[in-house]
Amino acid sequence: MKIDRLSFSLHRFPPATPWQDATHRVTGLEFIIARLETDAGIRGIGFTYTVGVGGSAILALLEDYCVNVVMGHDIREPERLWKHLFSHLHRTGSGGINTLAIAAIDTAVWDALSRSWNLPLWRALGGAQESIPGYGSGIDLFMSPKELTAHIDGYLRQGYQAVKIKVGLPDLDGDIARLRAVRELIGPNTRLLLDANQCWTVDEAVRRARAFEVFQPSWLEEPLAPEDIAGHARLRGATAIPIAIGESLYTAPQFLDYLRAGAVDILQPDVARVGGFTPWKKIAALAEAWNLLVAPHFLAELSLHALCAVPNGLILENVTGGSFAELGLTTMPMKLDGGRFHAPSAPGHGLELNEDTLERFRIQPGDLRNQDTSTHL
Repeated sequence: MKIDRLSFSLHRFPPATPWQDATHRVTGLEFIIARLETDAGIRGIGFTYTVGVGGSAILALLEDYCVNVVMGHDIREPERLWKHLFSHLHRTGSGGINTLAIAAIDTAVWDALSRSWNLPLWRALGGAQESIPGYGSGIDLFMSPKELTAHIDGYLRQGYQAVKIKVGLPDLDGDIARLRAVRELIGPNTRLLLDANQCWTVDEAVRRARAFEVFQPSWLEEPLAPEDIAGHARLRGATAIPIAIGESLYTAPQFLDYLRAGAVDILQPDVARVGGFTPWKKIAALAEAWNLLVAPHFLAELSLHALCAVPNGLILENVTGGSFAELGLTTMPMKLDGGRFHAPSAPGHGLELNEDTLERFRIQPGDLRNQDTSTHL
């Protein structure tokens, strides 16, 4: 069960719908695919990604350094393998590109390991629940209230019982108009989630959150820069809206700092950004120890397994235009049933790659030099 072969490829997909929030626009989603095979013939497929910047650096890190570090390691020891790889990369940073690179290998290891056990991945990781509620998530900040309600109505018709919209327009009145339109559409019993994408100062976040409270949102996500733990603690004490944080955190100690400061209500660890399923489960357990829930960011097909593996999973994000199936990365779309997504039954993560689409959007070294890859507004 030792790693005998390991290869990687980089692919850049245009979002299936336009993506722009209060701080960034996304011209391409980069996915790095890992293909692993053991000496026993067990195969696994792994994933990591960026929202448009750094994919080629991650690919180089994997191909130039990580392959030699993990070759020959037994996939039945994912904790030892993860720690060994993290220790090898740690002197170039604890998170970011390093953990994104590790995630490609870790997710492939867990896919192969659960296949070898003939178990679906969510059961191999813990098997806590067979389904999880989902929410429709759009990159919709610059839609008018009329456009936004038409968009949200599409989620309701699909059966979602929770929806998320962007906030952070230049003026508060613009945000209020959109919130009012959506709440009137969805009624009092559908969850309304808000995402600010780090666009405010603390004072402005307090002002807006207090104005949003009348619409009873279930959370306010990333109101401030992730480095400002004290600001999040101050905001949490000034509003009744739960604060959700985590997509821009990369290590368990970073989440612990938020917990110790009383700065978060809902943790949102991203499976790829924290380094794969091995550390993701630890962050979920950390949240459980604080009696908090987890609602991971993005990567719906992988996050579904993570959420169903733990007892404190809250809800699954399905971003319009960003699912593996919508991008053409894999062949099987997830199915919503009564507002919930059900865990797959096939061994491993159960994802079948669309090889034709992958080849079409494959990126070679140097291909991006003359392309517009800027993301910051």
